[in-house]
Amino acid sequence: MARQAREDERGKRRLEAIAAVLGAVLALGTIGVIVWDGFSSSGRPPVIVVQPLGAQASDGGYVLEISVTNAGGEAAAAVVVEGTLSRNGEVVETSDTTFDYVAEASHRRGGLFFSEDPRTMDVSVRAKGFVDP
Repeated sequence: MARQAREDERGKRRLEAIAAVLGAVLALGTIGVIVWDGFSSSGRPPVIVVQPLGAQASDGGYVLEISVTNAGGEAAAAVVVEGTLSRNGEVVETSDTTFDYVAEASHRRGGLFFSEDPRTMDVSVRAKGFVDP
């Protein structure tokens, strides 16, 4: 009976040791991720990338869908995006829109309205500016 009690006690100690090691590893891992994230994103300004997704006819004209990605380390507010339609190097039409907020490492979708068909022209889109939120 005493032998069984000693074996049970050793088993409990092993489980406690395993739980303690596992807890320490998880705690240190969490702290490491927080520290790494703090150093890796700190001070990097927003990096706004705009891409056209495609155009469709809509009431009274056309809509060019766009994707806005913030690949930087900080959020951006009031992100102004401009789209330009050109033919043979000549600007035919421009349109712009403003995204209220684009978080760091995220993307948003929106659209630009045109009276001319973007599918028949050269399209360029770009971010014109932002403010710190």
